Amino acid sequence: MYYESDEEIEDERKWNKVRERNIKINIAKQLIANGRVEEKSFTKQDLKDLFAFKESDILYIAPNIFDISGEQYVMNLTFSEFIDKIIQSNKAVKDALLAAEAEFIKLYSPFREEAERNMFGVYAGDKYRKMFEKLKEFIPIIHWGRLPIFNKYLIYNRERDPELETIEFYEDPDCLNALLKEVKNQGIVLSNKSDNTLNKKITFKVYTRRWGHENTYSIKRTVNGWYCKYIAIRGECKKNGEGGLFMNLDHDSVFYPKEGVAYAMEKLWEDADDEVIDFDELAKRIQQIADWISAVEKSTGEQPEWVGY
Repeated sequence: MYYESDEEIEDERKWNKVRERNIKINIAKQLIANGRVEEKSFTKQDLKDLFAFKESDILYIAPNIFDISGEQYVMNLTFSEFIDKIIQSNKAVKDALLAAEAEFIKLYSPFREEAERNMFGVYAGDKYRKMFEKLKEFIPIIHWGRLPIFNKYLIYNRERDPELETIEFYEDPDCLNALLKEVKNQGIVLSNKSDNTLNKKITFKVYTRRWGHENTYSIKRTVNGWYCKYIAIRGECKKNGEGGLFMNLDHDSVFYPKEGVAYAMEKLWEDADDEVIDFDELAKRIQQIADWISAVEKSTGEQPEWVGY
């Protein structure tokens, strides 16, 4: 088992809140789309199939918004009230949505095109501020009418609640661009396909000078990071490989670029979780990291014999 610092725990909490926002909005969105706005109770399979819950969402988000009894997930009072308000807000703007979207496109699309031609410098000027003042009338209508799902980095970096600080949230051009994509039906659709890369064994063949040949570790992506094992040493790892993977490498006295490997492992985990890559690509890239470690380990043997590092 590995241990996290207070800073890491707090950062993970913030990321979970970001995901929770998207999950909660997606629940409202799907209930409206499927004509099920009166429903408050669901099965675990409903959460996955209807609302795109990942396994991590079942573990870390579902207990915050549902009372769980066996296979039944019943909205708790706070979440039920939240969903009712979202549904009411969506219904209230329904008749005004098409006109608001047309005005939004009319005002913002030409500005966006000009910004692209001028390397986005116009976003810092009076022209942007005047244009945004005009958009304020239409932004809430489109937000509640569309209920957009946002890129997790966008929400994390904005540090504003889209539902409580709607106008302030959209003051950032990246948020306006996300809304424009939503209006053009190019917005983000929540998915749980990344679970296809979870808990599947991947070989990690790495050369060690200690034994003079490749050792084959077993590694798999988990909800929280990785799980790695080889003979006697096995255990969980952080997303960056700290834990079971590094313990095995250190035990075999492997010389490797620890910071670089840590960065690569975490990026790989995130890419799989964000559905940038599928399982086959994940397995391929895992071995690429192992090959990198092996290359460094072999080159270390070229040091002068008196060094003994």
